[in-house]
Amino acid sequence: MRRHHDMGGNPAGPIELDEVPTEPWAKTLTAVFGAVREKGLSTVDELRRHLEDLPPEVYDRGYFQRWAEAACDHLEEKGLLTRAEVEARMETIKAELEAKK
Repeated sequence: MRRHHDMGGNPAGPIELDEVPTEPWAKTLTAVFGAVREKGLSTVDELRRHLEDLPPEVYDRGYFQRWAEAACDHLEEKGLLTRAEVEARMETIKAELEAKK
């Protein structure tokens, strides 16, 4: 079955090479998932499966938004964190940042 992202063999247009600054949260996500892999709790292939299984409405988001969705699904499947725990922590961090303004 061909998944949404599978473009192999399809006609393609030009590749956009514009550099986009990386948001701090995206760098943190990359570091956290690197640590998860380093500890042997995950592999690149496991995360890739979650990325490839994203529905089209999620897969059409930005690169790091897709990574975040896939990472949440993956961590929940592994029994390491639930999506609810991740979302609760995100709300706490947002509230702390707002309080500092």
